[in-house]
Amino acid sequence: MMMFRSFIIFVMMCCWQAAEASEHKPLMPFVSAIGYLQDDSVTELSLAQVQQRFQNGDYIAVTQPFLTFGINHKTAWVRLSITNPISTQLRQSLVAAQTWVESVDVYLLQHQQVLKHWHAGDAEPASDHLVPTIGYMFDVDIPPAESEIFIRGQSLDPLTLPIALTSIEQARSQQIKTHVVLGIVYGFLLALIGFNMLLYISLKQIVALYYSFYIGCFVVMNLGYEGFAFSWFYPSSPQLQNYSTLFFMVLHGVCGLIFLSSYLPLSRKQSPLSRMLKLYVAVGIVSSVIAIFLQLHLLMSWIAFSFVTLTTLIMIVVALLNVAASVDARYLLLAVSFSMFGLLTSALSVWGIIPYTSWGFHGAEIGVVFEAMILATVLASRLRNIEQERITAQYLATHDLLTCLYNRRAFEDIAGQYLQQAENHCKPVSFIMIDIDHFKAVNDNYGHQVGDQALHQVAVLLSQQQRKNDILARWGGEEMAILLPDTALPQAVRYAEQLRALLECNPLTVAHKPIRITASFGVASCLIDIKQNCLATLFLEADHMLYMAKDSGRNLVAPAVAAVGISSPSVSTF
Repeated sequence: MMMFRSFIIFVMMCCWQAAEASEHKPLMPFVSAIGYLQDDSVTELSLAQVQQRFQNGDYIAVTQPFLTFGINHKTAWVRLSITNPISTQLRQSLVAAQTWVESVDVYLLQHQQVLKHWHAGDAEPASDHLVPTIGYMFDVDIPPAESEIFIRGQSLDPLTLPIALTSIEQARSQQIKTHVVLGIVYGFLLALIGFNMLLYISLKQIVALYYSFYIGCFVVMNLGYEGFAFSWFYPSSPQLQNYSTLFFMVLHGVCGLIFLSSYLPLSRKQSPLSRMLKLYVAVGIVSSVIAIFLQLHLLMSWIAFSFVTLTTLIMIVVALLNVAASVDARYLLLAVSFSMFGLLTSALSVWGIIPYTSWGFHGAEIGVVFEAMILATVLASRLRNIEQERITAQYLATHDLLTCLYNRRAFEDIAGQYLQQAENHCKPVSFIMIDIDHFKAVNDNYGHQVGDQALHQVAVLLSQQQRKNDILARWGGEEMAILLPDTALPQAVRYAEQLRALLECNPLTVAHKPIRITASFGVASCLIDIKQNCLATLFLEADHMLYMAKDSGRNLVAPAVAAVGISSPSVSTF
């Protein structure tokens, strides 16, 4: 069921991406040309200087509006040449930069004059222009005829400008679809975290806890670079926005390696590799803390992106090294391959190494959903096996394997609990001790295997006649015991006589030869007194009665049916 839900999520994401791609075909119908230049001068260029460079042809013309410039300190300028064919202003929604860009300025010009200037970015408190998952969005009133839009972007994080100029309606529709899909993804991942936390709390499996941390760090990291954290949780703290996402990128990689070590587990199998991973993790954390403490934002960006990329590759390599010896490593390799492909696609997209697309930018989410689906299935299977082993161990601790009856310890625990319940005070209870007659002779004459068959057959016959609340157990050797709640002595003796007759009428057949199997029964009864140990009293009396039955010739019930004033049951009852 979990795999099915994950598959549906993926299909929805594919549909969302396909719809988004289709909308990008007529993305900017009023844009006649796009060009950009990068400012690498010591003195920052003014708008007028940038206009002059564009007029001089000192720029790069492009045909697609998604621009990425990697991690550097250079400022990028983008010019959109706009043609409004109608005689009135045309309101459009402009997406100018990604949510993590530190500074973005948008200038609307006509006839070389600035009509409007907007400024935003995560270097200052969050503004209404920040739309999580979409970027910095501005409502622009485009004047009739020819005009220009200049976009200035500057960031110490990857400078990514997924420029889009669409109608207000298209922009709002795209925003809703994007948020709905991400809400589903977050819901899936949070449910997965909760599920694994419950597994850790209930089964004490540390791997489930580490996996929760691993996915949890990704969720926090994703909330950061999608802009939700800055918009919702700390809109007045640009300094926290600048470093929190980058630090959680490193922490996500660290938790991934900790999960990896517990999942395979490396700490017991490959101590040299384990030590190397610990050193790598320590270097990543220490270098990140130093970069944050010294306010080296550009360095922190390189550390974060490099650490996440390298960590994913390390997980692939470690899984490959263990794939021949561990089935779990094969699943891990498959899962991390999805994650690596998605994460690398996202990283390379925002770095500018590959063309920026919506598929590429959201590759991390898609990859992690696949990874989570696979690893959750594997973990659930592993934990089911652990739970099954626990149930099996519990069964073996309370049951006799040969007869499948309770053993003496379990019998005493269950019977003792029943006898100590206050609502059972002063109610009658009976106890039957059963001993197979001449059992040693069966073993000596036919072998222990036949003796085991005799024990099993007796257990089966007794179980078939067991009443709903009766407690039946193998007491030890060839002895068995039954506790009969709400049963007085006459009824218990009659019941024992029925069982005795049943065993007598059902000989054990071995190699087509019948072997007569009988048993002696000792019965005791009392009224429950929760202040006393009734079980010990019942056992002593029933055991005494059992020996009386054996001394009287075996294949008997003591006390006899006649002694308690009831008639003998008919054998035809069975």
